[in-house]
Amino acid sequence: MYTDEDNSTDLIGAFCELLFPRKGHSNGIIVDDYGTEWLVQLTNGKEVPVYKDEVFIV
Repeated sequence: MYTDEDNSTDLIGAFCELLFPRKGHSNGIIVDDYGTEWLVQLTNGKEVPVYKDEVFIV
């Protein structure tokens, strides 16, 4: 999961896995930083905002 010592701008483009899958999809890529949330593009193409503590960086 995300910790405060990670630099979130370095993580844009990183592959990730959601702690709580969205409609059966849990893998995606971080595409933007919204402060307390990241915008994640899931493998099905949908973009969803998720809290940073609900994401595993893989």
